[in-house]
Parts: sequence; C-alpha cells; structure tokens
Amino acid sequence: MEVGTEGDIPSKGSTIELEYTGTLLGERDYWSTNDVVECWLSELQGLDQLAPMFVEHDIDGYKLMDESFFTEEYCTDTLGVSNKIQAKKLVMASRRLGKRQVEYAPGMEFDSSNARNKNYSFVLGGGKVIRAMELAVGSMRVGERSMVVCRSDYGYGSEGLRTTKGDVMVPPFATLCFELKLVGATK
Repeated sequence: MEVGTEGDIPSKGSTIELEYTGTLLGERDYWSTNDVVECWLSELQGLDQLAPMFVEHDIDGYKLMDESFFTEEYCTDTLGVSNKIQAKKLVMASRRLGKRQVEYAPGMEFDSSNARNKNYSFVLGGGKVIRAMELAVGSMRVGERSMVVCRSDYGYGSEGLRTTKGDVMVPPFATLCFELKLVGATK
C-alpha cells in the first residue's frame, strides 16, 4: 500500500506504535482447502483424520458452507465417514460456520485505533497481539502502510474474541483483514 522509508525494520523488544483498522472477511470466499483442513477440521475433536479426504475432494470454504453440497450423505458416501454421528457433527459444524457468515458480514469493522483516536502500542515479541500482527509489523518500516489478511490460526482461532461483557467482536474461525500503518518503532 505504501512503502516505509524511516529507519530499520523493528526487532523483538521494540515498542511499536500502530494505526490500524480490523475488518472481517468471509471464510466462504477466502478459505482454500488447506485453510479448511488446518483452521477448521483440525479443531473438530476426533475428525482431523478426515484431512486426506478433504484434500482429495478439494473441500474449500465455498463447498464447506454450501448446504446443498456439504450434506450428511456427502460425508458418508464421498468422504467415507462411516459413523453417522460424526457425519452429523461435521455438517452441523459447517452450518454454524455458514450461519456466522450471515450474522457477521464480510467487511464488518470490529476494531480500529482511529475509532478510539489513539494509536495502539505494544512490545514486538511480547505475546500481547495476534500472531499475524507480530509477523506483519516485524517486516515493516516506520511510515509503511500494509494490508494483512490472516486466517483464524494467525488471528483469534476457534475461540474468537469477546468483549469483557461477553459480546462477540470476532466470531470463531474468522478470517481477518487489517489495514496497518507503522507510526513508530523504538528499541
């Protein structure tokens, strides 16, 4: 988006000052087969052994959340799930994911330093921000603007993010987009 020209790339222990806006992206359109397997299927207790079949049949986000495609019959007949309860569990989990796509529309802003009129500060490598933020900021220069898309295992994972009152800010398994500007980095 915009190349930074000031100073070195920040290192672990640097204090970072950042402008950012975080929005939700839709898993249906952004999840590849590997994303489905690594971010979603691996979190479903006892079903990660289906990964090779998901890869073989190219089950991406679109197929996973297509109610007319991803059915119990598809799970048993095509994916070889012999246990009807496991097939039902898979389909119900995919439906919850699809329902969330409606409740939390792609493009919805969930957090922004601009909305607070205050830049966000943290220590790089201190474990206080999501993995995607650590990786992105660790490769930027002051003044640089970047757009970062991160899947759930680099964001808020299978738990999502809630306010202190329990309201959902980021739903489970959400793919996120951040617009970042590195305002400052001091050692």
